[in-house]
Amino acid sequence: MPVETHLIRVADKATPSQVEAILKALVNCGARIDVVVQKSIIATFNSDHVDSIRRKPGVLLVGGVHLRGRTVRKVVKQSSELP
Repeated sequence: MPVETHLIRVADKATPSQVEAILKALVNCGARIDVVVQKSIIATFNSDHVDSIRRKPGVLLVGGVHLRGRTVRKVVKQSSELP
């Protein structure tokens, strides 16, 4: 299976030790953890490991996400000078 970016949603009632176990499982399967924010983890790993991560206690959801690269528009501030 290919390497994909996944969103892992941690349950609200998950203990800190369960979150730590989830992160260790991700590291053990060779995942690159991109973002950890509150109860969400975005990580890139092989799709073969989705079921093992999904079975961890405290995991609410594991789903693939596609993060499109978007360019930021360049904003140029123009000022007029008075003579």
